[in-house]
Amino acid sequence: MKIKGKVNDQRCLGTAPRTFLLIAAAIIVVQFSPIASVYSQSAPLTAKELVESTALKAHVEELQNGEIVALNRQETESSNELNMIMAVLIPAPLQKTVDTLNRQSTDDSGPGILAVGEIKGMKPAELDQAFTKVGFEPGEKEEVERLMEIEPDDAFNFSTEEIALIRKRADKLKGKEKHGKAAIDAMSSAMRDVLKGRYLSYRKKGPAGLAPYQFGPSKQVTPSAELIAATEAMRIVQKRYPRYYQCLRYYPEKSDAGYVHGFYWAKQRESDRPLFLLKHWILDIQPDYALITERRFYLSHSLNDLQVVIGCLPHGDNTLVVLLNQTFTEKVNMSIGKTIAKTIGYREVEKNIRPIFENLRKALKP
Repeated sequence: MKIKGKVNDQRCLGTAPRTFLLIAAAIIVVQFSPIASVYSQSAPLTAKELVESTALKAHVEELQNGEIVALNRQETESSNELNMIMAVLIPAPLQKTVDTLNRQSTDDSGPGILAVGEIKGMKPAELDQAFTKVGFEPGEKEEVERLMEIEPDDAFNFSTEEIALIRKRADKLKGKEKHGKAAIDAMSSAMRDVLKGRYLSYRKKGPAGLAPYQFGPSKQVTPSAELIAATEAMRIVQKRYPRYYQCLRYYPEKSDAGYVHGFYWAKQRESDRPLFLLKHWILDIQPDYALITERRFYLSHSLNDLQVVIGCLPHGDNTLVVLLNQTFTEKVNMSIGKTIAKTIGYREVEKNIRPIFENLRKALKP
């Protein structure tokens, strides 16, 4: 089978307003039983073998045309699970493709992205410098007002301690203007402190250090357990790329020196609200493959967490880029019905991961 072709415009798939919280994590390439024999071979996995051994085989024409192929795998899902495969053939060699993906980790020109900043070091002065641009704008006063009246509910992803910190900053404004510049400054400062604390906890203890979100007086959601469980489900990565798996599962204790690590904060617009997030990029770049993980280990609302692992496989002068997103949703059995809820979920997951491929394709279009 030949896979080659020029990049054409991809038909647009619809999106829907976010109506529920998603607990997201993604695993590389597959848990497909049809490719078990491929992984038992000692030779490196190739793009041709991957496509011919998976559901992507039925979409060779789209790949040849440079289209982004997005598939869901309902037959492999549990009742609260959403699996999505995404693939595209990029008309560029492996190293150039990987370099572009890595460069885009700091790109602030993507859909909905308002700002991106790199985080280096863990000392107070380094953190102050890294997070100095984190904050709210005058046009975001509605979000600021939400924060000023914060309660433990699912409108935000905050721990009990973080809620107390924000309330304390809000209480200091009693008797002052609570909806103007003073409120914006106070809530911006609080958000910087939340991000600093989350970043430091992750750098020191990895996913296990992530504090639970307080969604009510007695309801908590634990992003640490979600990310750990999702990583442990990556059986293929465990078997074929054990060092990479160990780094993902046991970061920072087993932070392999041979991999490239990058840490970033970002601000974007999500569900017509400003959203702040923290992400960790881990790259394993080899002559015959590349693995790239974007782990969004904190988001201020909307998703609880998101882990996307992308595999890049050379095919002549082209590169096949494949992503499998495995998502769990708390409200998949909503009153509107599981089928409708899952349809919305697929669209929401795709809205978060498709820009990765769209930006890559645009940057490397011949």
